[in-house]
Amino acid sequence: MDLYYQHRVDPQTPIEEVAETMKDLIKEGKILHWGLSEASVKTIRKAHAICPVTAVQSEYSMWYREVEQELLPTLEELNIGFVPFSPLGKAILTGRFNKDTHFAKDDFRSQIPQHKCKILS
Repeated sequence: MDLYYQHRVDPQTPIEEVAETMKDLIKEGKILHWGLSEASVKTIRKAHAICPVTAVQSEYSMWYREVEQELLPTLEELNIGFVPFSPLGKAILTGRFNKDTHFAKDDFRSQIPQHKCKILS
């Protein structure tokens, strides 16, 4: 496996334990690299100190740019690749929606804070 992602950080398992396991898997030749998804800068630094992290995945779009503040500079400093997801703002930036759009309660976008504000037409 070229890249093994920990898709969500488990709050019940110390990241140091996960990083040690990834280190062992790399040493055994079972994986080549590992990455984290939606991890905090603090978590990334702790993990990277034990076993170099190759990639970090996080939401990034014109709609959601918070990663520019702390995450992207940290990844650049540590030479870790960045893999953005939802570049179209969970479809908000596709042009399919306007100021009158309302998401159904069962649509995950209705629960995301940045989608609760009015959509510009």
